Amino acid sequence: MIQYPATLMRDGDYILVTFKDVPEAITFGETEKDALEKAVEALETALSFYVEANKDFPRPSIMTSGEKMVCVLETNIYSIRQAQNSS
Repeated sequence: MIQYPATLMRDGDYILVTFKDVPEAITFGETEKDALEKAVEALETALSFYVEANKDFPRPSIMTSGEKMVCVLETNIYSIRQAQNSS
């Protein structure tokens, strides 16, 4: 399991989620729960690009006040990349 701290910020009617360690992973949701669920998908997809490029995953920073930890399974990341390559 890999964990990255996420920043949740109200943006109008939505909650924006960003990752300081994985800037490619950006998403939003209507509620905090929705935003965090979508954050998992965004993080998995962004990290799958690192796999494709044979790059190491960014080192997760320590969570600070106001951030939420988002966890993903490495197997999901590799499965996403494999599915994208077979399309």
